[in-house]
Amino acid sequence: MMRAAAGTLLLLGLSVVLASPLAAGEELAPITAAEAARRTAESRDFLTDMLWLNTEGHWHEGRWGECIRLCRQIVQLDPQFVEAYTSAAWLLWSTDRDEDAIELYRAGIAANPDSYQAYHEFGMYFWHEQKWEQAAEQFRKSVANGAPQALQRMLPNALERAGRIDEAIAEWRELLRRFPDDPIAKNRIERLEKELEQEKKVV
Repeated sequence: MMRAAAGTLLLLGLSVVLASPLAAGEELAPITAAEAARRTAESRDFLTDMLWLNTEGHWHEGRWGECIRLCRQIVQLDPQFVEAYTSAAWLLWSTDRDEDAIELYRAGIAANPDSYQAYHEFGMYFWHEQKWEQAAEQFRKSVANGAPQALQRMLPNALERAGRIDEAIAEWRELLRRFPDDPIAKNRIERLEKELEQEKKVV
């Protein structure tokens, strides 16, 4: 049933991007490779958008399996649709299918190695599992790939949770260098440095 529905959507997409129907006996005019690629991309984008919209309805009805299935179809059509990987992976580990979730996170990263979002969401999985070292590793890659300011704070937070206080302070300082007005970085540096000083006094 889904295959038939997907086929219908594809035909609808093609009708949007292709020229009007040919008259009887009229020959199909040749198009350039670039134009063929453009039309193919538009058809793909139309179909993935329709599938993505369908996930919303299933989400509100609590039909997680359908959401996951649609997300898998989306990334087959468009491997650069990062949110489809991460949304399906979140649903997988939320339903105790951690191995499948990890596999999907890794597939998303492999297909999108420059996406800060892919690394960040994988890091958040490890954060939820309280695996601070693994979380820090993914957050570091997210920062390296241009994560926005708010998300960059997760790296020093994970390092602090892992007990790597000196490294956490160093990362907070790096964040403050990139964003001089970040109030959270200033507060965390001050707090952590005081904690280190108190530990030295105790020793």
